[in-house]
Amino acid sequence: MWTIDEHIQKDENIIYVGSPSWIGYFWGFVIALITIWTIIIPIIVIGIIYLDRSSRKYAITNKRVIGRRGIVSEDFKSSTFKHITSLRVKQGIIGKIFNFGNIIIDTSGSGSGFEFIWRYVNNPVQVKNEIEKHID
Repeated sequence: MWTIDEHIQKDENIIYVGSPSWIGYFWGFVIALITIWTIIIPIIVIGIIYLDRSSRKYAITNKRVIGRRGIVSEDFKSSTFKHITSLRVKQGIIGKIFNFGNIIIDTSGSGSGFEFIWRYVNNPVQVKNEIEKHID
């Protein structure tokens, strides 16, 4: 639905593009199932899940990492590889079972302790390793 294409420069090659895994919204689906008798709550919960997932995009190019989210407004972040100071993968028990997790990308000068959190990424260790290949 929402893309990052308009942010890609002419001399940039996309290596990876991803969105959050559906299974990452497990607890939202559980709430929708528990409240199925109300009809309206599951529709709202599933609608929010769909919009949230559809509006989040992650990308790795030959020059930088990119994170984009937003439904009405857009929050676009990018960082060149030379500014990445650390990468972390965070997986809970469901993430371990279904191979998804969060990738936390710290950058120099962010001031807030982290710059990006890529939520519910499929194969997070492989994605982290792909980013590490490009870090000087």
